[in-house]
Amino acid sequence: MGATDTITVLEPRVFPPRADETRTWSVDGPLAGKVVGLRLESAWRSYIAVVEEWEQRFAADGATVKVLWTGDRVGDEGERTRADLDEWSRLIDIGVVGLGN
Repeated sequence: MGATDTITVLEPRVFPPRADETRTWSVDGPLAGKVVGLRLESAWRSYIAVVEEWEQRFAADGATVKVLWTGDRVGDEGERTRADLDEWSRLIDIGVVGLGN
């Protein structure tokens, strides 16, 4: 992808988005040199394949990719997940946290 290319992300839902729901995001320049964070968890089985593909594509465009696997949201593991998310969010320029969430 070049600096002016765009991608379309299809939303996995039954009904297509309304025209006023169309969104465009910019990373303000080329991906090279940016740190892209991809967040997932083991419950998102099909999303694991998406993250693996995106990780390769972002890296091919010169980005550094930081994949974060999160755990439970309660108890000791929930505290660890929140701490991991806080740290991860400080390390990245761009974050992708899932599709259809």
